[in-house]
Amino acid sequence: MPKAQQMKKKRVYSLDMLRGIIVVLSVFLSTIPAGSIEYESLRHAEWYGVTIIDVILPTFITIFGASMAIAYQRGVKWEKILKRTVRLIVYGIIFTMVVTWSLDFATLRWTGVLQMFAFLGIVTVTITYFVKSPLKFMLIALLVSSIYGGGLLTIGQSCEDQLPQPDCNPSGIIDSALFGENHMYHQGERGYDPEGLVTSFSALSNVLFGFAIGKLIISRKETGVWKELLAIGLLVIALSLVWHQFLPYNKRLWTPAFAMLAAGLTSTMLSILYLIFDKGKVDAKETFMKPIVWYLEAFGRNSFLIYFGKFMLASFLVHLTLKIDGVNEPLASILYEGVASFVPHPQLAYALLNLLFWTVIAFICHRKRWYLKV
Repeated sequence: MPKAQQMKKKRVYSLDMLRGIIVVLSVFLSTIPAGSIEYESLRHAEWYGVTIIDVILPTFITIFGASMAIAYQRGVKWEKILKRTVRLIVYGIIFTMVVTWSLDFATLRWTGVLQMFAFLGIVTVTITYFVKSPLKFMLIALLVSSIYGGGLLTIGQSCEDQLPQPDCNPSGIIDSALFGENHMYHQGERGYDPEGLVTSFSALSNVLFGFAIGKLIISRKETGVWKELLAIGLLVIALSLVWHQFLPYNKRLWTPAFAMLAAGLTSTMLSILYLIFDKGKVDAKETFMKPIVWYLEAFGRNSFLIYFGKFMLASFLVHLTLKIDGVNEPLASILYEGVASFVPHPQLAYALLNLLFWTVIAFICHRKRWYLKV
């Protein structure tokens, strides 16, 4: 069998494992409801700062870049790319309608995470026509971050503390001009759009870092690529710490420090998982780790379904009601009160209940080999 065909057939299990870890964390952390305990370290940072849930999306996007490199190693079919881009945009608009529970086109948000994926995918594929080597992809990623960071610092000079603020940042200027305030995140009331064109430009660096990682995995599978992934990861994390001194971690604006931190963590985690599962140091099928691997693979191979499905389920639970004692109660409240009646930590238990639901869905789909591809 030709070497190219062997490479095509062999999955990169570390990508599935990392996707699985990210999606499991996302389901649990994003479904912890408000309650008597704040769990601030598990919530999104309000502005500057970073928490574990903050790095989930940029890590997911970096993995997206790595997966693209592997999927397109034999070339790009533009017809498929364009169809995929249109699908992502349409799905993104439908997703927004469900999550916001609104069909009002006067205030419909045109931006969103799926639309961001569409933009990042088409731009990255275009770049692949001119750039081939992993090193050049990384250099372009660094250039994108540097240009973006320079723009933020320049605009920040006129803001409080000489740093971009919610009411003083380029997203509030550029995204509102492009889409109109009524079609932005929270109708522009927050002063920025976390998935607008401005932050998407910065997020491009994550996809490019990921693409470079994917190309490294393809070209150096047999030569200990995990060592290179580890070195790259640690170097990029170090660069993020340097950027943090000038422009702190900020998910809302996707600052260079934030983008690099997520890219570095992704490469570092992939190196460890690659050593364990792809390099063959641990044969997961013959060890006690088999159930864990199967569990993570079930989530990883249906990452889009579960990652976005959890938001849609949450919207259904919040907006669909049952009449109890003459009062319409949201299904989410009914479930939460039921959980709270017999466990000491109802907020965490409610999140675990959500995770259990998606575990069942992931297991059924994985067993039947049903995978949502976009």
